[in-house]
Amino acid sequence: MKHAYWLISLYFFAVLVDAKPGDVRVDEDPNYWGYQDIKKALSNKDNKSWMVYRTLRSTDRAKHKCVYAEVKEKEAEENAYEFVQKYLKEDGTTEKQTLYAIPYKTEHPEGKDRKIENAMRVTKNKGSKTGRHYRLIFSDYKCCDILRALEDEKGAACELYLHDQCVGEAVSRKCELQYEKACGKGEAYKHEVYYPSCRNTTDVTPKPTTKPPDHEETPEKPTPEVPQTPEETTTTSTLPPGC
Repeated sequence: MKHAYWLISLYFFAVLVDAKPGDVRVDEDPNYWGYQDIKKALSNKDNKSWMVYRTLRSTDRAKHKCVYAEVKEKEAEENAYEFVQKYLKEDGTTEKQTLYAIPYKTEHPEGKDRKIENAMRVTKNKGSKTGRHYRLIFSDYKCCDILRALEDEKGAACELYLHDQCVGEAVSRKCELQYEKACGKGEAYKHEVYYPSCRNTTDVTPKPTTKPPDHEETPEKPTPEVPQTPEETTTTSTLPPGC
């Protein structure tokens, strides 16, 4: 048993050593602006996307599984996209809500003029001035989207989504490399959210856990460093329920 405990400890040590934080400066690098058109990403013909993994681990929301977002329509006269979000909670119940995404441009730290919107404010009410803010790090406008959740982990948290037609496939190498660069490299930065059973959330079976004997404790998986980022002040406004 001591040998098994030692092997587990060695595994988690290896995970920690392999982990490398990402760099949020990628988000505002003009070389990537062509991959950061939030309106184009929201207008994907495959309008349903699944969160595959995220960096977030330390909150109750990090326990949610089978998270998906399905864009319903763009308001004709308003700069808003209606979408439905659904996810499986830790207790096995599902949560479903209608939300609105309002695109906007972030302010470049060096004052460079970005021509297209690269971020969105997500709120329960179209007219609300509050909400959760997400910055689009990367989209191939077909299968993969990577978002930065600005209210989590001091503005450095990441979420990787695959659209419904692609979720059964592996994440493309191009998308994976971008995630590693912007969000962190190593398994410590990939908190799994999606499983094949998610397509029918009523049949979702939680991954089994192995409980060690009472006299021993399994070491916790190390918490990765957050991506390197300058000090940021997060909003204190009331946020909508998030996934």
